[in-house]
Amino acid sequence: MSDIMIPGITSSGIDTESMVDDIMEAERSTVTRMERSIDAAEEERQAWLEIGRRISNLQQAASLLFGFENPFNERIANSSNEAAVIADANRNAPEGTARIAVRQLAEADRFVSRNLPTDIQVDRGRYGFRVGESEVFFSFPGGSLEAFAQAVNQRAGDLVQARVVRNTANTRVILIEAKKTGSDQALSFLEAARAFALETSILKEVRDDVVRPPIQASTVSGTTPAETRRITDGTLTVDPGGTATVRLPTVPSTESLVLELEINVRDFYEPWSPPERPPGPRIPDPDGVTLGDVTIESAPSSVPLPDWQEPEPPEVRDDLQVLYLRAGQASVPLPELGNTDGFESIRVPLAEHVERLDAVEIRNRNTHREISVRNITVYDPRTRGDVAPVSPISTARDAIVEIDGIEAVRPTNVVDDLIEGVTITLRAPTVAPVEILVEPDREQVTDALIQYIFYYNELMREINILTRSDTSIVDELTNYTRDEREEALGKLGLLQGNLALNTLKSRLQTIMMNPYPTDAGNELTLLAQLGISTNQSGPGSGLEAGRMRGYMEMSPRDVDAALRTQFVAVRQLFGNDTDNDRAIDSGVAYELERNLRPYTQTGGLIATRTGGIGRTISDTRNRIEREEARLAQVEARYRADFARMEAALRQMRDSEQSLESLQAQTRNR
Repeated sequence: MSDIMIPGITSSGIDTESMVDDIMEAERSTVTRMERSIDAAEEERQAWLEIGRRISNLQQAASLLFGFENPFNERIANSSNEAAVIADANRNAPEGTARIAVRQLAEADRFVSRNLPTDIQVDRGRYGFRVGESEVFFSFPGGSLEAFAQAVNQRAGDLVQARVVRNTANTRVILIEAKKTGSDQALSFLEAARAFALETSILKEVRDDVVRPPIQASTVSGTTPAETRRITDGTLTVDPGGTATVRLPTVPSTESLVLELEINVRDFYEPWSPPERPPGPRIPDPDGVTLGDVTIESAPSSVPLPDWQEPEPPEVRDDLQVLYLRAGQASVPLPELGNTDGFESIRVPLAEHVERLDAVEIRNRNTHREISVRNITVYDPRTRGDVAPVSPISTARDAIVEIDGIEAVRPTNVVDDLIEGVTITLRAPTVAPVEILVEPDREQVTDALIQYIFYYNELMREINILTRSDTSIVDELTNYTRDEREEALGKLGLLQGNLALNTLKSRLQTIMMNPYPTDAGNELTLLAQLGISTNQSGPGSGLEAGRMRGYMEMSPRDVDAALRTQFVAVRQLFGNDTDNDRAIDSGVAYELERNLRPYTQTGGLIATRTGGIGRTISDTRNRIEREEARLAQVEARYRADFARMEAALRQMRDSEQSLESLQAQTRNR
């Protein structure tokens, strides 16, 4: 019967496979130690990388509190009536309050047709529209009202927009509106569009209703002497104390009409200085009497003078109610004006003041102002040359606002040049002025401080975990999830006794507790006075281990109070220019960022540590590769030696069996 061969176990009964494995396991002990050292080094490198990430987060949060984009420079604008005015401020907005009254919103031309049958067809033709100075033309092949509206939107959508509305079960209307607001953005219908607008009663033909009274002697009169007013090249000037009336062709109905004119209110006031007291008459002194060597001087002459009475200062009258509209025998005042820098245009909707108009009056009751008026015009802003809209939903007009009593006209309802750094959106006319308060964005500052404290505590927590082996450090972190707790326990004490981390922790705590100069003096030099410290829970709350670890707490109520009463000092506490050289040189955030810089910069401590550990890992892996190659050769040699031994043993066993067979044969003979 032939021998049964089992891998690794020869007929000799020796398990050579296990013997080789045992020998190689002993040989591989060096490789095992190096692999364990790589795992330990990788854990250390990851720990330093995590420390570096948390340092970078804190450094950026600190830099944000004093750098160019720090939240202390952010501004917020609050409106007392957001239904009428919305305000948005940027960093350039100065702090303060402005009062804005919305007299009129800017609107665009929006014209609607008469009721049209559902089967109306729009003729083929070349259709054009003009809005302001921009024009657009397109060819329409003819078709339904809906197809025409679609063509308008597709081909002229940058200037106008069309929409078909089914207003009754059997009729519809088409609305055509300009895309831009402002009195300079009037909508005109050109070529086939004009014929379509007239046919559908969007427009109607009208006569020219513009009234431009000439300013000349025949149309100007007054109740004061003629020398108080003068006319030069179509400009009427009324001196202090004077009056003037410019007669117009009677306008029987002011519905939809506006009055426009240019006016210049020139203020030449100079402060009054009282005259000096007059010296009075001077009489020569009489000669004296001389007798021998003796001279007797006469008494000086004197003239009795009345007591000096300082003259009364001249009367100063301020009255900016200068324009009036005359309707029959009644005079209706227009809103007060302000001093102007040259001629300014004003626009008055007449229907808001009078039902008819006969004249414009100027009454200059000032003692130090000169009033000049020119280019008086009365017209219907709805007209477009010889046509006017039949049923306009709105007509092109400017927004009119008053800011702190000064009137301003803008073509849109979004105004960004009335208050520096503030964009105002007008939403509705107002009865009472709306207050726009521009102030620091304290909420954004608070958010930045919360982020700063969060990243600070994150870094301190990581340092505590890595440098201490006490499990209570992890147990104190009640906000940790199960996985986060297991991860923290896994790296507990990994860098225990590390001098660099312990030094960093001590330095950070010192920076956070040190005093820094501010304009508030001793009232605000410490973070604790702001409401940021290790014991914000208050007295009597007991000893907490977290306070001993260096974690910071913040009292939002105290911080908010300080931001409202000592905003500048709070900003200086984090970053301050103490020598007025336009560079920050003091403050807790400045000092913290400056001290963290050596850790995060190129070639800094974190990069040096992780780079060194990385090189050690790389060198160890190279050694493992070389050792693995050597062990492969050793294992091959052992296996070859054991194979030869097994062959020799097998040969000896075969020889032994042959001898035994020969002996057995010999005995049987």
